[in-house]
Formats: sequence, structure tokens, C-alpha cells
Amino acid sequence: MVQVHLLQVPVELWRQARAHQDAVRREMDLLRASEPADSVPHRLMSLVEDFDARFGELSDRSWGDFEAAVEDGGEAADLTIEIPAPAVAAARAMAAMMAEVDEFCRAGDHLMTLATPPELVALREWVLGELTHQVDQGGEPSPWPDHVSRVARPSHAADDPALSRVGSETIVFEGSLDLATVGELRDTIQERRSRGPGQIVVDLTGVGFVDSIGIGLLITTHTRLEEEGVELRLIVSPRLKDLLELSGLTDLLRPEDPPAS
Repeated sequence: MVQVHLLQVPVELWRQARAHQDAVRREMDLLRASEPADSVPHRLMSLVEDFDARFGELSDRSWGDFEAAVEDGGEAADLTIEIPAPAVAAARAMAAMMAEVDEFCRAGDHLMTLATPPELVALREWVLGELTHQVDQGGEPSPWPDHVSRVARPSHAADDPALSRVGSETIVFEGSLDLATVGELRDTIQERRSRGPGQIVVDLTGVGFVDSIGIGLLITTHTRLEEEGVELRLIVSPRLKDLLELSGLTDLLRPEDPPAS
């Protein structure tokens, strides 16, 4: 068991996040009856049930401790939880799955529940980052306000855009693919997707960092385009290729090396 310290947790935002997740899970559970076995609702609920079976008691106890800590009011409170180290890998899988659920919600074909609002995505990303940083890397806790200040920074300078279009074939994305920038890439792929069947080439050789939200976007984009008969080609740097390999995504995403100059 390891301890994780979440400092200055925004109480109201935490409650909103739990309420939103509960609403999505209820609808997903209902949708399982009418969706195929490999669909998003089935995969999410199977993951939730497995997570709850393994770690649910710990999660419930931690939430009870948090509730006790904020009985006297206030906007933020510290939360210390004890979890087994394997829970971190499970949390990463859940975060990637929730990013896919967000895409499912955003499509609006089945659900009344909206995709996770940006501020709740930021909270989810912070918690996952703290789990990874403290458990896997032995790092010191980073309070929520510090994370907010980093996310709120401009994603790129006006004279050095992270996203550009090259010709009619390749989308070039540079910098960090994270919470602050992932919407740009998603919107550009959506615009290119609307042109019809074919292929979409995304050049990520200039990307130096990808978080779980960025990884989730690549997975859901690949899956959706494949269903529509559109090929997604990802050109990546050696560093990003290593990350995808460590994440077990090489066979799925089939990243390509940049062409020799």
C-alpha cells in the first residue's frame, strides 16, 4: 500500500466530477442492452465493474475521509489516500476509457449526458498525474492550484502555432499534446474527416509530450476513422514511438517513423 496526497482539492469541482461520472455510468449501463459487446458502453462498464471489485472499498473509504475533512465548509481540502500500487495502472486505463467515453458523448447519437466539461477533465488529469508522479516516480505532491496555472497557460505563442496544415494531406502538430491543446488537433481532424473517405496523415514528430488525454484522443480517433473506412497515419518521433510502445499501442496505432531527409 502506498499513500497519495492530493493537496487543496477543489471541493465543489470534485462533487461535480463524481455526479457527472455517475450520470454517464448510469446511461452507459442502460445502453449495454442495445449496443454490441465490443461497444463503448460494454467496455466502460466492464472496466468500472473490475475497478470497483478491486479498489472500490478503498475509494469509498477515501471519499468518506474527504467528506469528513470538509464538514466545516471551505472551498478546498487536502485528501490522503492509501492505495495498492497496481491501482495506478488501473487508473490510467480508466482515464483513457473516459476520454473515449467523452468522444462517444460528444457525438450525441445516444446519450443525453454531455461530454466531460474542461474543468472536470482538468481535475481528472491532475488526479491521474498525482498518482503517477507520487507512486511511480516518488515525487512530491503538487497542489491543484499549481496544476490549474500550468493548464491555463497559452498553449503556444501567436507567432509559433502548434497546429498547421501542410498542403491538403498532412496535419502537422507540434509542442505538447495535452489538456490545453488536444482540442485543436481534434477539431482539425474532424474538419479533415468531413471531406470523406481516404486517409488522414498526422505528423507528430514535433511533439515532445503527450498526456493521457492526448493518448485517449489518438485511440478514439483511430477507432472511429477505421469504422468509417478512413485510414489514420501517425508519423511520430522516436520518443513518442517509445511511449506508444510502452503503452501497448504500437499494434493498434501503427506509428510511422518520419521520412529520411
